[in-house]
Amino acid sequence: MIGRFIAILMGVLGAAGGTQAPGFTLQYMQNLEGRLAELRPIVRQFDEDVGQYGYTRKQALLECATADGLLEALCNGYETTIRRYEDLSAHMAVLAGAPDLKRPLVLAKEVKRDIAQSVMEQFEPTVTISTSGAAYAGGGFAVLWGGLSFIFGIFGALFRGERRYA
Repeated sequence: MIGRFIAILMGVLGAAGGTQAPGFTLQYMQNLEGRLAELRPIVRQFDEDVGQYGYTRKQALLECATADGLLEALCNGYETTIRRYEDLSAHMAVLAGAPDLKRPLVLAKEVKRDIAQSVMEQFEPTVTISTSGAAYAGGGFAVLWGGLSFIFGIFGALFRGERRYA
């Protein structure tokens, strides 16, 4: 009896937690787009600058690999910025290409910790009233309620076994 109550209670908490997934994912993508918007003009300017000398981005970065002195210092900064931009752009493309219902699962597979931490600093839990919010609420309920019901069922069977009397 107590086990069922705990399982249902945890299921409700799982539903409340599950419904946060679509909202968190949306805020994560907004934060990610903000970071891309900051990096985009820097990368664009780099491409334009090296293009004036007949270089592509890839050619310029290859030449940066052999640079030394001041040029090496400048190249390292640009290389880091460009790699970050390319990484975040690919990450955004994967998230944007995922269906709404699957997007939180895609994010869970490949989350950028610094972005997730930034989102968590501002995130306020809400109840998402949408198809994806309802699906994740149901999933959260099913996982916690079902898992705990199973575990409590096993323990119950172990302790309800054969009773011995002296």
